[in-house]
Amino acid sequence: MRIVIPVLSLHRGGGPRVVAEAANQLAERGHDVTVVILEGQPIAYPLKCSVKRVRQITPEVLPEADVIMPNFWPTVKPAAESGKGRVVRLSTGFEPLWVPRKEEALATYLQGFPVIALGPHHRQIIREATGQDCFMAQPGVDGSVFRPLERTPGQDRTVFFIYRSERHGYHYKGNRDFSAAMQLVRRHMPDVQVQVAVTESGAYGAEPPSFPFPFTPLRLEDDRAMAEAYNGASVYVLASWFEALSLPPLEAMACGTPVVLTDCGGVRDYARPRENCLLCPPKCPDLLAGYILSVLREPQLRSRLIEGGLRTASVWTWERYGDQLQDALTQIMQGRIEPEGGASV
Repeated sequence: MRIVIPVLSLHRGGGPRVVAEAANQLAERGHDVTVVILEGQPIAYPLKCSVKRVRQITPEVLPEADVIMPNFWPTVKPAAESGKGRVVRLSTGFEPLWVPRKEEALATYLQGFPVIALGPHHRQIIREATGQDCFMAQPGVDGSVFRPLERTPGQDRTVFFIYRSERHGYHYKGNRDFSAAMQLVRRHMPDVQVQVAVTESGAYGAEPPSFPFPFTPLRLEDDRAMAEAYNGASVYVLASWFEALSLPPLEAMACGTPVVLTDCGGVRDYARPRENCLLCPPKCPDLLAGYILSVLREPQLRSRLIEGGLRTASVWTWERYGDQLQDALTQIMQGRIEPEGGASV
């Protein structure tokens, strides 16, 4: 198939990574893939396909294709108006939950185009909001990069958190909840170390985290640096209010790092409380602090979560994602708008 993927940016982040891996997995399976991206925007992940830089995503700049696969709502309209291929929406998150122009974003889901969601929870959100069922392709982890490394002896009180700027629209990442939780943790464990990663280009210089406790800022520019950060932590914490899926907990699991998660939706696709994680309700910093302390204090619990996490992460591969994505596109090109019988792909 000839597949065109129009994107605004491929900066570091879960959604852009899912799009980049979609391009790579489909290219590796012999499809002719072209990513159309705005001039000057970053490409944080290596691409194994053609890249076309354009000043603006318009119908005119999109190449002829069998499938045009927009992922973010502003790229859906030009894809539809181009008439140059079958439009298939690769949804990396249900945008009406967080973008300012909610009605316009929702309208892009109501045009009858087939939708590929990231998992059962994401699929259910879209189905409840639009009445339309979705195909599914579940993202994964690169086990050759995200894996256990040799750890420094005695490094057993380090908490790792990924900060995303609220100025950039990431208010739902729970920065303030994490801050409140860590203040409570520090009352019981004053020597705890906190490491905070900032992944957006320029975000740290423009708006540094304002946590009221000492922490080490980390500028992690690639996956290997991120894997080293997971390996250097005693626990990884996700404090989000909602997520379509969330890859960092899976990456941490693959590195043999225990995880404490908020029950933000998409993590339910892989989270097994007290087996591979501790699962906390969102916006509950008191409980979040208690779970973090439990992981730091209880060696047997840590060992159980590490073992369970490694088992879980081993199943969530990009190869599986590529197979599911190709299967979904094949079904769609055969004339199906929704998965047959409502089943997952």
